Amino acid sequence: MREAVRTAVRMLDNVIDVSHFAMKQQAEQACGSRRIGLGFTGLGDALIMLGIRYGDETSYRVAAQLMQNIRDTAYRTSTDLARAKGAFPFFEKDAYLRAPFVQRLPEDIRSAIAEHGIRNSHLTALAPAGTISLLANNVSSGIEPVYEFEYRRRIMQADGNYTESELSDYAWRLWLSSRGECALGPAFIRARDLAPSAHLQMQAALQPFIDNAISKTVNVAEDLPYADFREIYDEAWHLGLKGCTTFRPNPITGAVLSDPTHGMGAHCCDIDREND
Repeated sequence: MREAVRTAVRMLDNVIDVSHFAMKQQAEQACGSRRIGLGFTGLGDALIMLGIRYGDETSYRVAAQLMQNIRDTAYRTSTDLARAKGAFPFFEKDAYLRAPFVQRLPEDIRSAIAEHGIRNSHLTALAPAGTISLLANNVSSGIEPVYEFEYRRRIMQADGNYTESELSDYAWRLWLSSRGECALGPAFIRARDLAPSAHLQMQAALQPFIDNAISKTVNVAEDLPYADFREIYDEAWHLGLKGCTTFRPNPITGAVLSDPTHGMGAHCCDIDREND
């Protein structure tokens, strides 16, 4: 994994130099900060394949160890790049080293930054990765738990119309191919089986290692009482999270993903609702 991170950081840094920007100001900002955002997808499936139940304390610890390794490897690679190619143009050493996130980095990384600077102002992010996860043989998305083991997904076609495709989760297919139709192991858990607090705890476990943003959606049951819904945001605030996103299906917004045993319903972005 560390070798993959080293390669990815160098590749993403090169992308900045070969990219074309629509506006001069965009190019100046991108080249001045050289910000990249390296993360991962497929956490839910990875935990299943390790026999770890998403939402258990072990799942938070394993995910945090993974992200810490990515962060530290990415920062060490960026300081190596700074030694060879120079720090990002907007770099101001004293201010950068005072940042709380930077102060939590290992001592060897902070010493390298003080001596050589760093090539990229920011290096880590956790993106939604929904489409990317589809292309990766439909692993679970980003840091989310598995949505459903079998479900339907709405996909927009070139003509603007939508089609529905039936999909199955990668870890679930792997289990069936090796174990047959026997009962699923205890690690097989879906987003709707988790309490909102489990989603928040996973985000809290990973946030210390993310210098950009985190995409995390708390799936909320349609019949959840309002007081319990509000408590999600209170808990997110107490945990010090950068942000909190919830999704609660309803007849107006519908859902991009759906359980095949239920109907899809309307969707806010349907072509029929364009004028609303």
